Amino acid sequence: MTALILFFGLAQSTTQLPLLALPEGNSAWVIHVVSTGGLLGNGGGDFAISSEGKAVCNLQLRCPTDFKPSDFQPLVEVIGTRDLHIPATPIVSLCRDCITRTMTISHRDSTGVLHTYSVSWDDTTKDKLPPQIIRIYDAVRELVK
Repeated sequence: MTALILFFGLAQSTTQLPLLALPEGNSAWVIHVVSTGGLLGNGGGDFAISSEGKAVCNLQLRCPTDFKPSDFQPLVEVIGTRDLHIPATPIVSLCRDCITRTMTISHRDSTGVLHTYSVSWDDTTKDKLPPQIIRIYDAVRELVK
């Protein structure tokens, strides 16, 4: 199987969030969000959802017990398309007290090709992200308030 891997900025996390594996089959996806930093240094909560309707969250967040993966399918399918503008240089922040979020999206398209996109940002650099990525993050974040 051919894999297309798009990588953009990756932060490390000390939080232990159980990872969701990419489900089997074409058109499957998983979204992981890990956060670090902030004033207390513990980020803003980590979470993951998958196309199987599974969700995991750390204790700081309310994990959804019921959501429609089909609502996320069109958002995730943009990964691996030419419509996704990837900045040529890493997003750099000078904010030392900001919460840094890293979102990794893995998506197997309808032909079985794996696409992975990972990006890190904080509140001062979020506007440099592609709007498609902001839409995905905002939609997932809305689930785990």
